[in-house]
Amino acid sequence: FGCTFADVEVDIALCKVKLNKIINVHDCGSLINPALAEAQVHGGMSMAIGYGMSEQLLFDEKTGKPLNYKLSTFMDHPHLEAQFVENPEPTSPFGTKALGEPPACSGAPAIRNAILNATGVAIDCTPITPHVLFAEFSKAGLIHDSWNEKEGN
Repeated sequence: FGCTFADVEVDIALCKVKLNKIINVHDCGSLINPALAEAQVHGGMSMAIGYGMSEQLLFDEKTGKPLNYKLSTFMDHPHLEAQFVENPEPTSPFGTKALGEPPACSGAPAIRNAILNATGVAIDCTPITPHVLFAEFSKAGLIHDSWNEKEGN
């Protein structure tokens, strides 16, 4: 079991989200190697940032070749914090629990919910790119597309 808390700043006019901090808390069972567990969770949070904010694989419809693939890098990451709740697992020989995939699962929804909390706009797709934000903010009436308004659209 685990959860993620995301702190974001949203620039509605520019359709940009800045991640300030992500805290990931996990029930790890018995914590045997704290440094390795923290590194594992940081890796999962890195994956979650990519899922939530940037990783969108587009293909050329004619050739099937990938057109892009933007992985998040260290420069895309805010302060990452891992915390643990130790609740030993009786069926595991050392009382441990999984830390491989769980940290990657709750990050994107936490980012989405932080954006919802900041703007009141619920976004139902990932990644949450500036293009997605523009469409959703326009639909919600937070921003106006003056080019389309001039054309009467």
